[in-house]
Amino acid sequence: MNTFHPTSPQSQATLSRPRHAARRGKLALAGALAVFALLIAAGPASAFSTQYAFTVTGHGWGHGVGMSQWGAYGYAKHGWTYKAILKHYYTGISFSKVANSVIRVRLRSGLGSVKVTCPSDFTVKGTGAASTIPGGTTATTTYTGSAYRVVAGSFRKNFSAAPTFAPTSRALRILTATDLGDKGAYRGKIKVARVGGALMMINHVPLESYLRGVVPHEVSPSWPRESLKAQACAARAYSLRSRQPGQAWDVYCDVRDQAYVGVDIEDSRTNAAIRGTAGICPTYGGKPIFAAYFSCSGGHTENIELAWAGATSTPYLKGVSDPYDYYGSRHDWGPVRRSASQVGKPLAAKGSLRAVYTVKRGTSRRIVKAAIVGSGGTRYIDGGSLRMKLGLNSAWAVFTSMGISPSARNRASITAGKRITLKGRLYPARAAGATVTLHFYYAGRWRSRRVATTRAAESLPGGYTARYSAYRISVGPAQTTKYYFSSGKAKSPTTTITVN
Repeated sequence: MNTFHPTSPQSQATLSRPRHAARRGKLALAGALAVFALLIAAGPASAFSTQYAFTVTGHGWGHGVGMSQWGAYGYAKHGWTYKAILKHYYTGISFSKVANSVIRVRLRSGLGSVKVTCPSDFTVKGTGAASTIPGGTTATTTYTGSAYRVVAGSFRKNFSAAPTFAPTSRALRILTATDLGDKGAYRGKIKVARVGGALMMINHVPLESYLRGVVPHEVSPSWPRESLKAQACAARAYSLRSRQPGQAWDVYCDVRDQAYVGVDIEDSRTNAAIRGTAGICPTYGGKPIFAAYFSCSGGHTENIELAWAGATSTPYLKGVSDPYDYYGSRHDWGPVRRSASQVGKPLAAKGSLRAVYTVKRGTSRRIVKAAIVGSGGTRYIDGGSLRMKLGLNSAWAVFTSMGISPSARNRASITAGKRITLKGRLYPARAAGATVTLHFYYAGRWRSRRVATTRAAESLPGGYTARYSAYRISVGPAQTTKYYFSSGKAKSPTTTITVN
């Protein structure tokens, strides 16, 4: 208990002070002034601000909807076939045979020019017959304001329609980086279209060839064969479900859809998995499913309507147990420590942030709805937006906030022999009878003691209730001392009480 330090300089000076009668009046006056100074410096408890610190722990990596890639890895390690894996993650699906149709991949937009080449002769076609460009020549496409202009060595031609480049053998190489920063060989054709006032580079590629540049980017080729097959089928269904006949392109080349890098990333092991499942597509009601997938679940996947705001319930996208997800490196994560401002600013908290309080969780315990509780009021946010705004691995998260008053910004001070109350709140509440730990530092080392808590609650808008544990303790430091509270992995900010 940090109330009296018999060896501190202040204490020794007090014990050895002579009690001459002539000094009694001065000492009395000094005592009165000290009390007055204490009232000014420390002030009533209500004058102090409370400062909070946040600790976040969680499970999983990604949105949590559909197939967990690390979970599929685990099932394959335990002898499951790719169809069994897919049926587990996508409830009630069947399988159909689909054609090797063309997928249009948006490689990059907002361009002023696009550069394409090929080791062998290649062609360019707008309207009319195709023109041949010698192998090794770079073809640059720009837009003049009324036509597409293609310049390739001595070849110069204007096209009224978007030009499309095609190889005569081997694969085209793009020299303009994609949205993933890749420059390299791509199967199929490259179309350069003017969209939104700028040029867009679009890869028209057969589905099975497209998958060869997707699967090894989404999972490691070293994974078990059945997990690679499951990934190939999920990617196949996702691609077909994403086709947009009335638009210029179907899918992004990055993680907004499926990461795709072309020929340079292809691997014999993933190519074999794609060939081994050629044309096999997970379907529901005879149509390709929206085969959402992600890295690791933390042990349970989530219903789509609970994970994504505005999404409707989908029969095959229901949360399921994921017992082998523990292979994933983000199966468990945290603790992540953040200040109130680091959390409150991106969440647009009203005033100083006190708590991110979960009011609704999904089937997997992912956050569906959370209250952003600030000193100036409360607002609500869905779990997906919370994950994105704070850069969390997953919405399966637990936010613990712990406060201390007086806070460091109060610069509280007292005179030796006086006392001051330290207090705070812990969100969410601990069990009845729980204690927190007060840590205090003076004379070169940290000490600690237990502090009792009481459970309390505050009403939130919309009929919700936030429960917290309150704690308080009176301390009388004989010298300047640092303090903070802790409970498990959670810590409050540190404050300093200056002793004059």
